[in-house]
Amino acid sequence: MKKLIQPAGIGIFTMIFTMILLWPWKSDDFAENREIRLRNVGHQILLASGDSTSRVLPIKRISESEYSIVFENPFQFDPDSLVKVIHKGLGEGLVGKKAEGKYQVNVVECIENQVVYSYQMSSHKDKTLIPCQGRLQPKDCYSIKIRFDNNTMRVSNFSVPIIIGILAFGFLLLYNKNALKPSKSKHMGNSQSVGIGKFELYHSKQLLKIGTEEIQLSQKENKLLTLFALHPNEMLERDHLLKEIWEDEGVFVGRSLDMFVSKLRKKLLQDPNIQLKNIRGRGYVLQVK
Repeated sequence: MKKLIQPAGIGIFTMIFTMILLWPWKSDDFAENREIRLRNVGHQILLASGDSTSRVLPIKRISESEYSIVFENPFQFDPDSLVKVIHKGLGEGLVGKKAEGKYQVNVVECIENQVVYSYQMSSHKDKTLIPCQGRLQPKDCYSIKIRFDNNTMRVSNFSVPIIIGILAFGFLLLYNKNALKPSKSKHMGNSQSVGIGKFELYHSKQLLKIGTEEIQLSQKENKLLTLFALHPNEMLERDHLLKEIWEDEGVFVGRSLDMFVSKLRKKLLQDPNIQLKNIRGRGYVLQVK
């Protein structure tokens, strides 16, 4: 017998999946955020050199992971100050908290296009290389190239929606596992039964017992009552019941369902705490007090 799919679980999964699809994937949005931060880094470098009037020219994007900060006028820099300014300016948000500091910096002299100073920052101390600290560099025309770790860039762009997707899938599995958790009523063998108030339903024998009295059920009565017994106090929709009971016959007859529900009501009369209640236009509920 087919399991009843939980609408709430599907609804929650659909909502989360829609969030993933609507997530702002465009890398240009992230690139724009990086460029804003890099311009601020350039501004702070000029301030540290005593220049508060020169402009930071538009950031050049060399590749997906490498950018160049270009300045209007020559400036002088101290490596110690440069490292601190860049690290603080990038910080969290640009490369992610866990991946903070995973980048390489090259200070390039404009005319000869030679690297006059370079260092590597990593989240692991043993991989961080900052040479020539404390040596003041002469005033000249420089550009600063910053290359980010590719894995760092992917963390910024994709980690959140991927995590949401994994959580959504895990939640759906957990939800359905709990909602449809097997019990003796769902795996009734020849000798097993499920309780319905004062009654015991033996699905394999198509038999309903109360005390010493045995009530024989037809095949469709047995299927229908089993569905209700597996989901007490839950509304089962008419369409679902019709499909489960009459699917093999290829024809769904609404009046037949009402007729069999009426027959079951009569057979359950001996327990006043049980009611097969009609939810008008929607379905039925087996109410067990």
